[in-house]
Amino acid sequence: MKHLLFISLLTLFTSSSWGQKADTVNQKSNNSISNNEYAIEKKSTFISAFYGVSNYLGDLGGNEGVGKKFIFDMNFKQRTSFIGFSISHIRKQALGLRLGYASGNIAGSDQDASFKYKGDDAYYRYKRNLDFKSKISEWSMLIELYPFKFINRNRKLHQINFQPYLLGGVGRFKFNPQGTYYDEISSDYVWIDLQPLSTEGQGMKEYPNSKPYDLTQFNLPYGFGIQYSLGAKTSLALEFIGRKLFTDYLDDVSTNYIDPNLFANYLSEEDNEIAMAIQNKSNLIDPNNAYKKGDQRGNPKYNDFYYSFNLKLSIQINKRRNKTISSLPTSEDIEYKHYKYDQTEMCD
Repeated sequence: MKHLLFISLLTLFTSSSWGQKADTVNQKSNNSISNNEYAIEKKSTFISAFYGVSNYLGDLGGNEGVGKKFIFDMNFKQRTSFIGFSISHIRKQALGLRLGYASGNIAGSDQDASFKYKGDDAYYRYKRNLDFKSKISEWSMLIELYPFKFINRNRKLHQINFQPYLLGGVGRFKFNPQGTYYDEISSDYVWIDLQPLSTEGQGMKEYPNSKPYDLTQFNLPYGFGIQYSLGAKTSLALEFIGRKLFTDYLDDVSTNYIDPNLFANYLSEEDNEIAMAIQNKSNLIDPNNAYKKGDQRGNPKYNDFYYSFNLKLSIQINKRRNKTISSLPTSEDIEYKHYKYDQTEMCD
């Protein structure tokens, strides 16, 4: 009876000790998992590809009435797009740096101006009858900010699959506006580079305030998006990126009509004919009331702007560091192994 009581007390004491040890090991395991998960979140590198619908806001085209600012003058009749790729380095899933490249097209046309009647404000843009298109290639360095990831990691907003983010940075882009003129030889409209033609007197001594514009310039990209996690290493995002520009000549239109007779003093005979035909095409719409020298051609108060709505797929390329988490023992595993050990000892 004494032996039986001794064995019972020993078993109870040993079980309690092993249970305490198991809880300690399990707590260390949980801490290990927590620390390991923190290490995963600390640094992540993603490579991304995107496709986007692009548009432009400037002097050409637009909606009803007089030209308006930003979204109030948006017109999606010109179907243009962007494609690109980027690499992002994210720290703690909250703040990152993105290096990206984008290539695509933008375009605008006064034929898209929506007017209700002749004499409407939008009609004067329509009568101007100018158009342009341009290829864009752009490098950018952006900061990515995920505001919900600054919240405590145990909160729901931190953990949800949908994560909003903000973007901002600096970029450098190339453009080359082209416009159309009617070529009588080919009996068709032909696209021609506009910058060399000095359509608003750029570089002419008669117009000292009209300076030639560079085809490579800096811009300030900014925007926002929402990202959805598809899995452990992939995500899909929808984002808007606009570009603040420091030029009003993205579309080659900014100030007033110049004296067309001056083109002959600065251009070759062939370019002179093209410049005279392309800088003022209002006579093709209203031959009896075409625009003339000194009339307003554009609005230099506001610089041009272009933007894109992108669908972006991202894949994490650095290795995850939690491969051993699933193999760590739990308290139940340790207690079960100890129970089997006790049973074996008692049988012996």
